[in-house]
Amino acid sequence: QLISARAELAVLSAKVKELTSRVKELELDNATLLAEVEIYRKEAALPSFSKLALGDNSESKDSSSMQIDDDKYDDHFVRSGDGYFAEDPAVTLKNVNGHSNPITCCLNPDDTLLATGGADSYLSLYRWGSALSPSPDASEKLVQNATKISCGAPLIASAFSQQSKFSQYPQYICASGMDGSVHINPLHDDMNFESPSIIYTPESNKLKHGKYAKCLAWSPSEPLIASASADGTVYLTKVNHSYGDDGNLSQNLQLDVVEKFHLQGAVEAMCFLNGGKTLCCYSRGTSYLSYFHLDDDCNQTKFSLNGEVTGGFDSHVSFAVMSLSPSPGDDGKYLAAATDTSRNIILEAKSSKQIRNLYGHKNDGFSQPKIGWSKNGKYIYGNTQDENCVCVWDCASSSIVKKLDGHGNTIRDLYSSKLTDTLVTVSFDKTAKVWLPSMG
Repeated sequence: QLISARAELAVLSAKVKELTSRVKELELDNATLLAEVEIYRKEAALPSFSKLALGDNSESKDSSSMQIDDDKYDDHFVRSGDGYFAEDPAVTLKNVNGHSNPITCCLNPDDTLLATGGADSYLSLYRWGSALSPSPDASEKLVQNATKISCGAPLIASAFSQQSKFSQYPQYICASGMDGSVHINPLHDDMNFESPSIIYTPESNKLKHGKYAKCLAWSPSEPLIASASADGTVYLTKVNHSYGDDGNLSQNLQLDVVEKFHLQGAVEAMCFLNGGKTLCCYSRGTSYLSYFHLDDDCNQTKFSLNGEVTGGFDSHVSFAVMSLSPSPGDDGKYLAAATDTSRNIILEAKSSKQIRNLYGHKNDGFSQPKIGWSKNGKYIYGNTQDENCVCVWDCASSSIVKKLDGHGNTIRDLYSSKLTDTLVTVSFDKTAKVWLPSMG
C-alpha cells in the first residue's frame, strides 16, 4: 500500500506541475488578449480609417483627408536597440542589510556610491567599485565596512539628490520608512568607507508623514525633495545647508516644506519631469496621472491612463501604477509605468497617449513592480514576481529580449543609472547586484 501511495503521489505531483505550467500559459494568453482588445478599441474609435479599409471614402473631400495625422503616431520607438544594455552581474554583495531583506536601492549621480535599505532600519552606503578588485574577499570586506544611517524603522524608499559633486549644491541621501519618517543627510567629502560607521539623523533633518512614506523623488535642478505617503500626502521640501566654523558642511540641515498636496489615495509612484518644473504622481484608486506644474503656481492637470480612445475621461482603470520612470536624455518626454496587472506601459508624458504595452511577465496586486530605462532609452528593465530575474524589453518590438538571471529570490527593487549603463537590483535573497554591459 505504501508503494502504491507513493506512486499515486508521484502521478499527482506530475499533474500539478503540468497544470501549473498550463495556468502560466493561460495567464500570458489572457494578457495578450487584453492587449488585442485595446487595439480593437482604438480601431473602433477611428471610424474614418475603418471606412477607408472597407473601400468607403464618402467622408473624403480630397486626397489630403487620407493623410495620416502625425500627432497620433510616434516614430521614436520604431528602431530596435543595438543590444547594448546592462546584463552582466559584475558585482554581488551578500547580506547588504544583515540578515534582513533589502527593500530599496539607488545610485548617486556619478554612479560611485550605492545605497541599500531594508527591514533592518538601516540605509547602507557602499563604494561598490572596490568590489571589482581581484581580491577574493573584496565584496565581503566592502559589506563589512559599510557606512550605515540609522533610520529607526524598516525602509521603503531611498534616493540620492541629483546634483553632481561639481554643482553649487552639496549631495544628499534620503530614505523613507514604514513609520512615515523621511531622513535626509548630507554626504561629506571626507566620509570614510574603509571602516564601519553609523550615522544618526539629527531631528532637524527629518520629515514626518501620517502613514508610511512610499516614494521619493529629487528635482534634477535644485535640492528639492518630493516625498509621498500612503495617507495621500505629497510634501515638497527645500533642503538648505550650512557650514560650521571650520568651513565643513554641517550635519544639521534646514528643511522648508514649501508645498503640501493631498491626493485621493495612497501615492504609489512619483517622478519629476521637464527639468524639475513638473511633478508627476499616481494616486491609488484613480484612473489618471496628476501633473503639478511647479513653474505655474503648482497648478494640476490630469491625463487618463485609459488612452485617448475611450470617448472622454474614464473614471475607472483596471490597474494601479506602482512605479514611474522618465525617459533619459529628453527631460522625460516619455514615462515607463509598471502596473500590478502584468502589464508595463510606455506613455507620452503630459498626454493620455499609450506608446507601447509590454507583456510577458507577471505582477499582481501582491507584488512590487519596478521599472527603469536603459541609458540609450531603447530598452526597459522590469521585475517579475514568478521568476527571480529582470526582464529586458526592446521598446520598438515590445518584446522581452533577455532575462537577467542570478538572484535566488524575488527582486524587490531596481535602479537604472541615468549616466552610465549600470543597473542595480536588490532581492529577497538578501543580496544586491550591480549589472554592467557585457564585455564579450
